[in-house]
Amino acid sequence: MKLDLNPQQKLAVQADDKPLLIVAGAGTGKTRTLTGRLAHLIEKGIPPDRILALTFTNKAAKEMAERVRDANLQMHANLQIEKFAAFEWNSRHSHRASPFIGTFHSLGARILRVEAELLGRDHNFVIFDDSDSLQLIKKLLKNEVLRDNGSDYSGAADISRKISRLKNNIVSRETVLNSSGDGPASTSRGEAGELIIKLFHRYEKELLKNNAFDFDDLIEKVVHIFKTNPKILEKYRECFHHILIDEYQDLNNKQYELVKLLVGDSPRISVVGDDQQMIYSFRGSNFQIFLDFEKDWPDANVILLEENYRSASNIIKSASALIANNFNQKPKTLWTKQEAGAPVKIIEAADEETEAGWIATEVQSSKLKVQSESVAVIYRTNAQSRAIEQELIERGISYRIFGGLRFYERREIKDIVAALRYAQNNKDEVSRDRLEKNIAKGRFSKYRESLDSDASTASPMELIHLFLESTGYLDIVGRNFLNADERGENIAELLHFASEFKELPAFLEQIALLQPMDSPSQVFQKKNLGGQAVNLMTIHLSKGLEFDCVFIAGCNEGILPHSRSLGTALEIEEERRLLYVAMTRAKKELNLSFYDIPSRFLGELPNDLVEFKSLVSKTESFSGLDDEERYITLD
Repeated sequence: MKLDLNPQQKLAVQADDKPLLIVAGAGTGKTRTLTGRLAHLIEKGIPPDRILALTFTNKAAKEMAERVRDANLQMHANLQIEKFAAFEWNSRHSHRASPFIGTFHSLGARILRVEAELLGRDHNFVIFDDSDSLQLIKKLLKNEVLRDNGSDYSGAADISRKISRLKNNIVSRETVLNSSGDGPASTSRGEAGELIIKLFHRYEKELLKNNAFDFDDLIEKVVHIFKTNPKILEKYRECFHHILIDEYQDLNNKQYELVKLLVGDSPRISVVGDDQQMIYSFRGSNFQIFLDFEKDWPDANVILLEENYRSASNIIKSASALIANNFNQKPKTLWTKQEAGAPVKIIEAADEETEAGWIATEVQSSKLKVQSESVAVIYRTNAQSRAIEQELIERGISYRIFGGLRFYERREIKDIVAALRYAQNNKDEVSRDRLEKNIAKGRFSKYRESLDSDASTASPMELIHLFLESTGYLDIVGRNFLNADERGENIAELLHFASEFKELPAFLEQIALLQPMDSPSQVFQKKNLGGQAVNLMTIHLSKGLEFDCVFIAGCNEGILPHSRSLGTALEIEEERRLLYVAMTRAKKELNLSFYDIPSRFLGELPNDLVEFKSLVSKTESFSGLDDEERYITLD
C-alpha cells in the first residue's frame, strides 16, 4: 500500500477489529485515512466484495475509489462504484473483486432491485425525484380539496416536506397530527395534521400503483424490509464483513437505523467524521448520533486526527478559537506545520454594495498573488450573490456560480423582472407569455388590471409589491417549491436593490446591463483572466473544497448567524459551525467582511491574529463604537 500517513492516521488505518471512530478535523486527511483503512482490511485478507464503504455524495465515492486504485492494491482491474452487472446478494457470494463504494441511497436502490417484490414492486421500478413527488402530492391534494368543498388548494410543498420528514424519522406521526402547516384555509390545526396523514397514505398507494419508490424510500423501505424480515437482514449482514462510513456526523435517524441493523452485534464498523463540520440539520442530520458513537459501541477505539495540511497557522488558530465556543462537540486541537501566514482580515463596509466593491477590488488587485480559479467568495445565502455578481460583471471579472444559477437567471427573479417589463411596455409578448405560463392567466389578468395607465412612472419597488400582492406570488412560491425560503430571500434582495431607484426604466436598464450576452451558462468569462473564473458559492456548497484565497461575505447579525436560526443554543452552534467550515476552506488568505451589525462570531476571533479595517468613516461606523467595543459578543 503506497500511502504516506502520519502517526495518528496510521493508528486509525491499522486499528484492530473493534468499532472505530476517527474524529477528523478540517483538512486533516480523512479521505486518505478512510481509504487506507479500506486498503488495510483487504491486505489483512478480507475479500474486497465483503467490504461496504458508504458516503454521502457520488463525488466522494468516486474520489475514494480513485484513491483505492492509486494505492496499487492487488484488486481486480475493473473496480467500479456501485456498478455491478450481476448484482445478487445471497448466502453464496458472487466474489466480486471490488468493494461496494457508494452512497447510502445507491446501496438502498441496489437492495430494492433485489427485494422489490416484498413491497409489491417488480425489479424495473422507477425512482421519483423531488419534483415527481411534489407533482404527485399536488394532484392528490387538489383532488382531496375539490372533493371536500371545491376551494383552491395550497401547501403541497409543505406537505411534501412533512412526508419526507416522516419517512426519515425526523418527526413522529403524532407531531404531524398536531401541526398546522400550509394546507387549505378551511382546515384547523388538527384537521391539517389529519389531512397530511391521509395524503401520506394515498401518496404511498400511488407510488405502489406506479411501480415506483421516491428518494426517501431508498433508505426507509430497506429499513422496513430488514425490520420485518429477519432472514433477509441476516443475508445482508453475512454479505458485508466490514462497514466503513464517511461523514458520519451527517447521518439522519433513518440512515442510522440502517447502519445499526446492518452492523448488528458485529464490531466491524469504522466511521470518520467531524462534529465541528455538521451543517445539515435542515436536511435532518442528527449530529448527536456522532457524539453517541461510544454509547452505541462502548468498547470503541476513538482516534483524533488533528494535524491540518491545508491552511496557514493563523487561519487554523482563528477557526479553532471560534469553534471552541461550541459546547456540544468532541474537543480537538487542530495544529499545522504551515507558517503563520497573513493575519485574518476583518473588513467593515457601509453596505453590501461597498462590501462587494471591496471584494472585487481585492480580486482584481495585483496584490492577490493567487490564480483566480483558486479564489472563492463564500456567503450564507444565495441571495447575497446579487451585489457581488454586479461588481464582478461591471469590472469584467470572470466568475462561476458553484452549484447554482446567477441571480438574474433564478426563476422568481425572472418572473418579477418580466412583470416590471410588462408594466413598462404592455406590448411585450415575451414577458406576458412567461407570466401566463408561470402564474396562470387568471392571476396575470389580476396583475394587468391593477396596473394604472401610467404604471411605468411608478417606482420599481411599488410595482414589485403590486405584482406580489395582486398575484399572490409568494403563495405560489411557497406552494410549488421546496426551497421557498431561499427564493423568498432572493425576492427580498431584489426589493432591496429596487429601493435604490425611483424610476422603472433606469432599474430595468441596470438589470439588462448585468446580464452579459456572451454567457448563457453559469460562468461569465472575460479574456482578462485567461479563461479562469472566481468561484461564488454558499457555505453549504463549499464544504469539502479548498481555495488559496477566501472571502466570506455578509458576516452580519441576521445573516451569519441567520435570523431564522436564533431560537435555540443548538441553532446558534450550527451557525458557528457554518462560519468554521467557511474559514477552514482557506489555504493562504482569509477575509471576513460585514456591514450593519457585525456577527457575534467575529468577537470570538483572537485579536492578535486578525487585522481590522473599516471602509466607512467613524461617524458612519456601527454605533460609533471603537474597535474593542464593536466586537463584544452579543448575548
